[in-house]
Amino acid sequence: MAESLYDSCRDYVEPELGSVLYCDLAFGYMEHSGIYIGNNEIVQLNRSGVIECVSPKKFVSGGSACNIYVSCNSTESVGSRAVAGRAIKMLGKKRGYNFIFDNCHQFTAGCLSGDFDNSKNFMWMVKQESEDVLGSDNWRYWDVDLM
Repeated sequence: MAESLYDSCRDYVEPELGSVLYCDLAFGYMEHSGIYIGNNEIVQLNRSGVIECVSPKKFVSGGSACNIYVSCNSTESVGSRAVAGRAIKMLGKKRGYNFIFDNCHQFTAGCLSGDFDNSKNFMWMVKQESEDVLGSDNWRYWDVDLM
């Protein structure tokens, strides 16, 4: 909640192709992550283990999210065509989803690194991978209509 209040005072950004996105699921105690592929479309691993393309509204559904956060360097969003391409290539595939051991964060980190069998199962690990691959150093609010 505090992060949402703080972000409402910051400049908004538009995601770049291949930006990492995340939102809150349980009032900041859990997050959901995915990859922006353009045209208001996000590739995510859903709870059924299917990698799908969704709208921002669907991306935040099922949680407490009020905002979607975008990988940024300073005040600009950052992404990568290679990251977006990896996400797109995975569309329609199914993984053995597990809340802790094979989740959306592992998928997102795989899009960043190309290694989908990684052990990056928490958002802080995705943020570190995003820093290493994209040079992100902060996360800003995407001013997108979630209604």
